[in-house]
Amino acid sequence: MPKHILSESEKDLLKVVKNENDYAQNTPSLEQTKKTIDTRIAESEELLRSIGHGDDLKRIEIESEPQTHDAHIVRSFDDLLKDANERNPEEVAFEDIFSNEELEANRKYIRQLNAEFNTVHDFDTVDVIIPVVAGILSGAIDCFFGGFVKTASGKSVPGTLSDYVGKLFDNALPAEKISELEKLAKVTYDAQDNRNTTIYVDTLSSYFHRFLQLGHDPILGFVFGVADMLRGTMTTIDYNGKFVVQFMENYSDRKASSLFEAIAKVFLHMLSDVNTPASLPVPFMALFNKLQIGSIGEEKLNIAELVKSMYGQGYDFRHFCAMSIPVMIIEVVVRVSYFVKRLAEGHSFSEAISVGLNHEKKPKLGTMLFIAHSASTAINTGKVIFTENPLDINYPQWIAFTRYSVKQLKWVLYNKPALRDKYVMDAINNEWSELSVSIDNLWDEYSNGTVVVCD
Repeated sequence: MPKHILSESEKDLLKVVKNENDYAQNTPSLEQTKKTIDTRIAESEELLRSIGHGDDLKRIEIESEPQTHDAHIVRSFDDLLKDANERNPEEVAFEDIFSNEELEANRKYIRQLNAEFNTVHDFDTVDVIIPVVAGILSGAIDCFFGGFVKTASGKSVPGTLSDYVGKLFDNALPAEKISELEKLAKVTYDAQDNRNTTIYVDTLSSYFHRFLQLGHDPILGFVFGVADMLRGTMTTIDYNGKFVVQFMENYSDRKASSLFEAIAKVFLHMLSDVNTPASLPVPFMALFNKLQIGSIGEEKLNIAELVKSMYGQGYDFRHFCAMSIPVMIIEVVVRVSYFVKRLAEGHSFSEAISVGLNHEKKPKLGTMLFIAHSASTAINTGKVIFTENPLDINYPQWIAFTRYSVKQLKWVLYNKPALRDKYVMDAINNEWSELSVSIDNLWDEYSNGTVVVCD
């Protein structure tokens, strides 16, 4: 735990406590005097019995004095503080009040509470095996069935997973369905080239226009595409990284009249494009045009050039969906295993359920997912290094790894220490509450039948 910095009021309280403690220790005890008096009384009674007056002792009645209401004067804290400042003008620390043994006992208790908190969040062998196995399984599927494979002619074509997902898209969106959607969902930002633009957009072409137009991004499209439909504009990041928003006069008849219409047409237009040869770009792909840095491979491509090349070779939204399958396998395996294990350990259904991710409520689940995605990402990294083919990068896996890494970093550096401190302070405050009740009971017993006067 970080060292607590005392406030001025806490410093004043420590000074008063030390002063009163010193006063109590220096005040002579009446215990010995009481013992001496009791001894003398016992000796006198014994003497009276020895001379034959034992029966007279039984008839002696001790007359009780009329009960009076004594007055107890309680000094104010300001008065106590003034007295403490006169006796101890210097600041007082905990070391001035407690002995070394007491301080060490306190430190031991704090360490014990920290250990109790850590035990709650400790991993057992099964907790480690589950994410490791899930990560290796996901990585193996990605290695053998994901990415791209090279034909006899040396051309890279999508692998098994992409073929499988492509067939699903073909069944869901056949050519005749695409034609119907194209007629229903014409949009303002769908310029095929620069013939209809007022501001030149580098590399705007029939094949690469979706790569440049933010309205075609599967996620950003619902922001920039919707805005373009409402304004009658087109938003692009061209091949040189230039961000351009321009009014599309020739497409003004496609402008949406309401927000709902804009969202609907953007969505339907994406459906009409997703199963065409160029498909849609992967999420956030256009943003890579801003990265005009790097020198990658034999051709010394910068990042923007490399990403454009990947899109041109088929690294599109359908491939993104295919590469998401190993990522989903991790989510399913880890979350189901976590749920079953928690139930087996005796937790309730609501405590064991693994839907959602809140590190504060389910820290083990978050860490297990981080371990699994880290393992799968490491395997994908090894694959890319071995094949020297950037098309083998599992983009969804890297997105998942980044997301869980940020959450894990926040948990380790901020949330977990804060929760541990809260756990310790709650335990201390509970004991303080019990002590406060004991003090109140002692005061009630002491002040019973007396008059309390506050000075």
